[in-house]
Amino acid sequence: MNAPEDDLLRMRDFLDRARRMNISQLPPEPRLAEEIGVTRSRLRVLLKRMESENLIWRQVGKGTFLGERTMTSNLAALPDRVSPVEALEARIGIEPQLAALAAQRASPLEIEEMQSLHARMSDIKAIEQWSECDRRLHRLVAKAARNTLLLVIYDIVRESVPRDLIKRQLAVLGTEARGEANAEHAGYIDAIAQRDPQSAERLMREHLISVRRSVLGEI
Repeated sequence: MNAPEDDLLRMRDFLDRARRMNISQLPPEPRLAEEIGVTRSRLRVLLKRMESENLIWRQVGKGTFLGERTMTSNLAALPDRVSPVEALEARIGIEPQLAALAAQRASPLEIEEMQSLHARMSDIKAIEQWSECDRRLHRLVAKAARNTLLLVIYDIVRESVPRDLIKRQLAVLGTEARGEANAEHAGYIDAIAQRDPQSAERLMREHLISVRRSVLGEI
């Protein structure tokens, strides 16, 4: 067995031991090279091989981590990697469930805030202002669901919306489209106020499907 293969075996053995010990981040390169018994240049070759096999992932300024890189490791890049279809699919997947939970858990004050915000939206003429209120309304529903993990996922989904989709939405939100959206908002808000999770879930899903249709057409 030649030396390069010995190096590779020691590298794999080190990663196996780290995994069993629930270690998520590997030591800095000087220490790691010493523990494996290789030079720094040889270590970089081994790390590149391990990364190609999805056994580790590296990020400049943060270090080397065990396992496969997760999507949440670089959230800032998501808007450039997510398509408009994916963004709306994700919203349709999560927001109806949030609306159902909000119907069960929203406080009277939160319901009053939803109703007040919706009433204000009905009188808004400027598209940018209406769009911001729309965003606030949907997050208020998500927050009222009282599920921290789902709220985090919701925020990731909304913050990952590609810039192209935002432009498309603003372009199609004329007076008529906003009127339809306002009516749809009224439907799921009323279901939440009536403590009707099934209707809140259905009406939120119908609203988001309507948004997808107006922005992307029939899919």
